[in-house]
Amino acid sequence: MARYKDEDVDTQSNPILGYKASVEMGFVKVATSISSLSTEKSGQKNPIPKEFDDVFAGIGKLPGKVEIHVKKNAIPSVNPVRRIPFALHERVKSELERLEKVDIIERVVTPTEWVNSIVAVEKSDGSLRLCLDPRELNKSIQRPYYPMPTFEDIAAKIHGHNKFSKLDATSGYLMLALTEKSSLVTTFNTPFGRYKFKRMPFGLICAQDEFQRKMEETFGNLKGVGVIVDDILVSGKDEEHDENLRKVLEKAREVGVRFNPEKCIFGSTSVPYFGHLITADGIKPDPSKVQAIIEMPHPSNKDELATFLGMTNFLSKYIPNLSSLNYPLRELGKQTVFEWTNEHATAMNRIRTSICNNLATFDTKAKSVEMKTDASKHGLGAELSVGGKIVAFGSRALTSTEQNYSQIEKELYAILYGCKKIHQFVYGRRIIAHTDHKPLEAILSKPLSQAPPRLQRMMIQLQPYDITVQYVRGKDLPVTDTLSRLHPPHFDEECSLEIEFHVHSVMKSIPIIVVPEKSSKTALTEPQELQHPFQQQTVKAETERIIHDPM
Repeated sequence: MARYKDEDVDTQSNPILGYKASVEMGFVKVATSISSLSTEKSGQKNPIPKEFDDVFAGIGKLPGKVEIHVKKNAIPSVNPVRRIPFALHERVKSELERLEKVDIIERVVTPTEWVNSIVAVEKSDGSLRLCLDPRELNKSIQRPYYPMPTFEDIAAKIHGHNKFSKLDATSGYLMLALTEKSSLVTTFNTPFGRYKFKRMPFGLICAQDEFQRKMEETFGNLKGVGVIVDDILVSGKDEEHDENLRKVLEKAREVGVRFNPEKCIFGSTSVPYFGHLITADGIKPDPSKVQAIIEMPHPSNKDELATFLGMTNFLSKYIPNLSSLNYPLRELGKQTVFEWTNEHATAMNRIRTSICNNLATFDTKAKSVEMKTDASKHGLGAELSVGGKIVAFGSRALTSTEQNYSQIEKELYAILYGCKKIHQFVYGRRIIAHTDHKPLEAILSKPLSQAPPRLQRMMIQLQPYDITVQYVRGKDLPVTDTLSRLHPPHFDEECSLEIEFHVHSVMKSIPIIVVPEKSSKTALTEPQELQHPFQQQTVKAETERIIHDPM
């Protein structure tokens, strides 16, 4: 095995091989045995016995079947087969056969009132994801609105506890078996015939309610256990926690629930849980929901200062004594020369702290939420509110590749980012997404197949969310506008998804090449001679696979 010195490693450039690629190519092994997972403190006994390895493998299946209630006056929709590129035909057929084999779908030969469409999306590892396009069906589903537990309900169960675990249900909704009648409603068309889902597919507006009901029926009465959708919180005092956790795992095995070990936390003194940080010292706000405000860089010119002050004026109800706190900043804006000093930094820090300390607590019973998003040339911003009260923020910079997206792509990307960033708040609820980019309203009302490829991929990722996009004027989005412009610095630690997808596909078909050292200079085109970033990344990737033979 080759060994490298520190000076041999380039730490400045973007890595061509990221974590996901390393796992896909077998360079990094993911622990599938729970006994191999470590807990928070080194040397601490793992509270998960090896006997429960089976509870952390496979998809699982909850007992019983659930019903999809279709409105009485609903008009069934029959969609024609969508064209699939010939190059993907065999792979789509193989994926259908795989899903049929694991009992997720079943072939349909009888007439059905509903026929939905699917979209085949190629993932970065070369496999396919078949996504149901349920928008017409969702309009006709009568959502049951099963009540969600409040955070106060959860807090009452964990009072006085000092040890916590969080379990994430694997492919949550796919553990819900459908009745025969409901299964027929999910029928979809393919070039190889019609199929129906035997399990609850992602994207249906009733899925979250039904899953919450089944999970509460299963785990809700266990001691020291709280359940919100697919996240189970287990708590206790010292050994009591371990006993509570064992009972949860025993129950999971009994009923057929399976967990994702990569998303679980075991035996920790603190865990993040739905916008809060559960600790032995009490419940605290989760720092991640205000990270965008905390890490917001200070203004570097008068325009940026004016943007920041405009945001603080809009958030004045969260900032007691704002006029006193922002006085140094207002005075700076009047000066001819912009010179940022410690006095200004102190004022900005106090304002940021005040905003973070006075945000509203999220109401887990809320049926709908309001999300505002915006995209600037270099960044994205998101703000979440419930009942007119802001509960969370998010912002990030765009990579150099993402900066080349069209404006409509950036604006939709901002909505997708917002949903992913504050997923625990918005998932399963009706989302009213406000954007100042009016064309998004039209593009999101069209079938997936009619959207451009990049927008199509984003729309597919938005399918699990019950989201309605509404246009508002830009001046009504002062907070997200500021977040998108004054965002925390973002380092290009990985390639953009667009480039990474193609590089992975190329690399998998390129064998390792041994080239005599004297010929290595002519073996490949120099990356800097290529203009397109994909070409540069591909050549760089191929270069990494060359072994130079000094002989």
